[in-house]
Amino acid sequence: MYLRLIAAGRLARDAELRSLSSGQVIRFSIPHSLTLSSGEEKTQWIECSYWRNPGDSIEVLKHLRKGAVVLVEGVPSARFYTRQDNTPGVSLECRVTNLRILVYAPSEALQPPGASMQADPVEPVPPELPDESDLPF
Repeated sequence: MYLRLIAAGRLARDAELRSLSSGQVIRFSIPHSLTLSSGEEKTQWIECSYWRNPGDSIEVLKHLRKGAVVLVEGVPSARFYTRQDNTPGVSLECRVTNLRILVYAPSEALQPPGASMQADPVEPVPPELPDESDLPF
């Protein structure tokens, strides 16, 4: 049997690092939106856990910021739980085996809180045109 989940999405919040006795886990969520036949849009969140063994690098954590687009591949599972109002709920989870960052978070998201978010003005650069003496006609 082969069971894999491949999902891509934009992180809505920064990833979290949790340390456990068996290693460390980086947790983050990816949204998946569906448009129902009634026209209503429903968002399902995929809760991802990226396990790291003791001694493995967690350098990727600094790139898993709000706004980054990631592609994950892993083993899916469903977790059943009871909400506070005693209604049943289900959560889609993925134990990530492969992680790729497709688009890094905007630079403003990487600045510490309270830092200035004003961008330096950028002047457009005109394209270089070929020298007219090089033209064959």
